[in-house]
Amino acid sequence: MKNLFKRGIEPQKDLNDKIYYYLQKNAVGYEKRVKSSVLMSMFNIEDNKTLRSHIENIRDNMDYNYIICSEAGQNGGYWIATNEKEVYDTLKHFYQRSMKMLYTYSKIKNKLKLNKQMRLKIQNMEEEIYKSILESEGN
Repeated sequence: MKNLFKRGIEPQKDLNDKIYYYLQKNAVGYEKRVKSSVLMSMFNIEDNKTLRSHIENIRDNMDYNYIICSEAGQNGGYWIATNEKEVYDTLKHFYQRSMKMLYTYSKIKNKLKLNKQMRLKIQNMEEEIYKSILESEGN
């Protein structure tokens, strides 16, 4: 397992790098997950929203090779994935949350039409979301 992280990102001044490096060294696999409160305390982050923003930045940046998984709740936390099940469980959670958001989005969009407020164009971001959903449904 140690050889797996030889090429990892070294800690730098950037907080995203520091969080990533910490997880890479201390939270490999579900059993070693780290609670958000621990990460917040360790990196002097005042609220969970800010921590989630850093985790999102790491996940979105292709320079960070390892996948950060998460689980919400009392026994939850963040960790570096070690197997497909961990990744797919995290993806399933994201998928369910995104479907709920898209459902709410469609209801609001329909209300706009009903109330003859304004017409919305499908933006590039929406098109990417739809493409991604269609790809995942095929798997």
